[in-house]
Amino acid sequence: MSSTIFEAASAPGTGEFLGVDWSSIALVCITTLVATVVIVTFYSLGLRLLAVGSPNDDVAGADGGGASAMHEHRPLIATVGAVACIAVGVAAVLYGIYLVIPLFHQ
Repeated sequence: MSSTIFEAASAPGTGEFLGVDWSSIALVCITTLVATVVIVTFYSLGLRLLAVGSPNDDVAGADGGGASAMHEHRPLIATVGAVACIAVGVAAVLYGIYLVIPLFHQ
């Protein structure tokens, strides 16, 4: 009985080249690419929202004046949005670590 299981596991199936299921590899590559784009987009959006209301370095440095005159306060919605976007990125990274470390699955 056990020899048939090993023979079935080692024999290439239909549509498999060299015993590799290429559609599964393609699915993993596409999923990784999409997840990477989503995580980087959320992190970039979070950083952009944190920059709302920051002084403009080009204008402040042109006249030699301080940047305090150009400083505006960041709206609360921008701060909340930035924290939420960065939290999405942190949650994705922590979930990835959870998936990679098998100690967490026991």
